[in-house]
This record gives sequence, structure tokens and C-alpha cells, in this order.
Amino acid sequence: LEFSLLRRRVPTHQSAERSASVCGMMPPSPPRVIIDHRPRDFWSVKNHPLSGITSAQWARMVWRHGRSMDVFTYWPRLLFITCMSVLNSFFALCDWLVYGRAVANQELNDEPVFVLGHPRTGTTHLHNLLSKDERFAFATTFSVGFPSSFLCLRAVAPAIGLLMDSTRPMDNMSLAWDTPQEDELAMNQMSSGTSPYAPLLFPRKEKSFRPFYRFLLARTSSGEDSDAPLEDADAEPCDPKDFERWRRAFILFLKKTQYAAGGAHKRLLLKSPVHTARVRLIKSLFPKATFVFIHRHPLEVFRSAAHMADAYYWQCYLQRPRALDVQEFILHQGALLHRAYREDVAAMEAEEGRDLKKQKRLAEVRFAELDADPVGTLRATYAALGWTEAFKKVEPAIERYRRSLVDFKKNAFPKEGLSREAEAEVRRRWRAWFEDLGYD
Repeated sequence: LEFSLLRRRVPTHQSAERSASVCGMMPPSPPRVIIDHRPRDFWSVKNHPLSGITSAQWARMVWRHGRSMDVFTYWPRLLFITCMSVLNSFFALCDWLVYGRAVANQELNDEPVFVLGHPRTGTTHLHNLLSKDERFAFATTFSVGFPSSFLCLRAVAPAIGLLMDSTRPMDNMSLAWDTPQEDELAMNQMSSGTSPYAPLLFPRKEKSFRPFYRFLLARTSSGEDSDAPLEDADAEPCDPKDFERWRRAFILFLKKTQYAAGGAHKRLLLKSPVHTARVRLIKSLFPKATFVFIHRHPLEVFRSAAHMADAYYWQCYLQRPRALDVQEFILHQGALLHRAYREDVAAMEAEEGRDLKKQKRLAEVRFAELDADPVGTLRATYAALGWTEAFKKVEPAIERYRRSLVDFKKNAFPKEGLSREAEAEVRRRWRAWFEDLGYD
């Protein structure tokens, strides 16, 4: 029908439109869809990111976003989440009764390591490699999937893991209950969607979740700074209550992860791409934090991100997406993460008067180099962070992991595979990414 309408001739308006266009009165052309959009999996419940949510957390999310849910389309998924929330609440209560006091008293190691980078830049590969270092404790697929109850359910985690797919839906990477995983997945559940991951549930409301990337708070009425880590005139301010809800959930989950690892003697190794926009926030919470930033050619990243949206996001939605919503989510996120990372690093270096790399608190890695030579790239990264002696101990484990990937076939997304129109749009929206990191 769209094609037929476009081909129809309407002489009465055609000359008027041409005249308006010449005079510059025509509105800009609407953005075009440059990603695949194939609606499906409306009844799928497997691998849903809210499988571990409790009744209280689910009720809060329904209260805030219930009118946006497409109930008739996703009723099996909504029913599944509701039933799981009741079960999760019971185990969460057990978790609190048995471990609540110990977790509350658990000290956090004050030198966490954060893996940063846009989604699809190799953050998971780098996270997996670093997790071979026994000095680190990390969140797992099981703990982020059931963040409110994973301590009391640890004994049955392997059995529950048998219900999982052996590989991730968007690529061929191994997936198991004890695989290192993104902590922000837990935050999305524990904070009832106070997370940049909430657009995977409510794609048409994507813009309303943007304040949760950086949690920037507006100035108070007196003109003084609030207790926010940063103010950015170009960013949407965040409600202080939302920030506090996320912060409490974050600290609680980290304490539980630290406790599960046996105590504060291990450094937390944390990876969530959205942390790339939170360097100053993280530094305000953990002044001794260390960051490892990985980057990849933007055109390859866009192709991989678009594939992930088509292969996996359909299993998450509670609201029918429009193609442009998903596309804007990918493009805006890429631009924001890069800008926020550069701004935060520059601001901190200006405040401290020292380069973060010279302080051995920041290392940057190219995915192409890590992919070609994991061991050599990790050796250089450890040296850049002052961990040379530690690498000598962990190198055999990293080498064994590298050998285990010999038969692994990653998805191929050459940058030449995009249409001219898609490539032009990506280059326009992610221009700073190309220029700052030296990509052609």
C-alpha cells in the first residue's frame, strides 16, 4: 500500500510541494529505516530479562509503565513474568532471612575494575579473558538473572542452567549459568526499570529512559549543586529518587556478589556497556576504580548491534516496537556513550591534573588487536595498568581459554556490508567516534 501511494500522481499538490521545497518551507524528510525489522516471538518467554524479578519490583514497574504494555500481544509473556515474580519473592525472602545481615555487613573491595565499551565492541570477550584472573570476583548469568535470590539458590544453579541455551541468541558465544555477565541486567530488575536497558521492554518509550545512562541531577532551587556526580546542560536531568533507587540496588548487588566470592579480598570485575557513560559517577562511588575501555570500528559495531536487535530483542519486548524506535535506540546510544566517556575522562583529568593512563587507572584496547592476539593484547593491557607481575600468574589460564576458542566462529559483520544510505547515517551520527578513535 505504501508503494502504491508513493507512486500515485497528485497534480494538485505536486507543484505546491515542489515550490515549498524550493523555498525551504518543507519539513525535513523523516528518517529512513536502515535495519531489519521482522516482528515475531510474541509468545516467547525463554531468556527473558525479567525472569528473576520479584512481585514488589514487578508491581512498581507495572504501576509506572503498565499503560504502555501491549497486553493482547504479549499476554503469555506478561503472565509468565507475573507467575515468576511470585516464586522469586519467596526465594528472595529466604535470601534475606538467611543472608541479609551478612550482606549488609559485607565490605566492598574499594578497587573495582570496570570493562567499558559500546555494546558489540568485544566487551564480553574482554570480560571473559579478564575473569580468568583469580584476583577478580564477577557477576554471573545466574546472579544477574535472579539478583534477589541467587545466594539461597546457588546450590541448584547448575540444574537451572540446564534449561538455558548453550549459546547466546545474537552470536555463538558460550552461555552458562556461571558465565561472567553484565551487572546492569540485575539493576534493570532490582530498580524496576530504572535503567538504560528498559527500552528492551518498552521500545516506544526509549527517550524517557535516557536520563538513566548518566544519572545527571538538576541544580537545586538555590542554584547549588545537588548530590549528583555531574551536571550536563545537554543531557536530560534525572529524578533524584530514581538515582537513589538505582544506587541502592547497585550497592546491594555488589555486596551480594562480593559476599558470594568469599569476601573483600577479591576485586570486583564489572562489565556493562552503559557504564561507559558513567565514568565520573563510578569514580565518585569508587575513587580507586580502574577502567578498561575497548573499541571497534563503528560500522562493524552498527551492523552487529542491528543483528542483535533482530535476533534477541524480540524475546524481551512488552510493547510492540516500531523499526525507527529500535534504530534510534542503537544510534543514540552509540553517540551518547562515546560523548559521555570522552567528557568524563577529560573532566576528571582536568580536575586531578593528571592523565588517567599515567595514573594506571585507564587502559584502552582495540578489538581488532584483541581478536588477533588475545594473550599479547592482555599482556600489554596488564602492563599499562601496572599489573605485569600478576599477568605472569594468569597467563597460563588465559592461554588455555584462547585455545578453547580455536573452533569458535564469530559472526562476520564487515563494514562494507552496509548500504550507502545506512553507512552515511552511521557516519553522520557517530562522527565523533570515527574521528576520536582514528577509524576511516
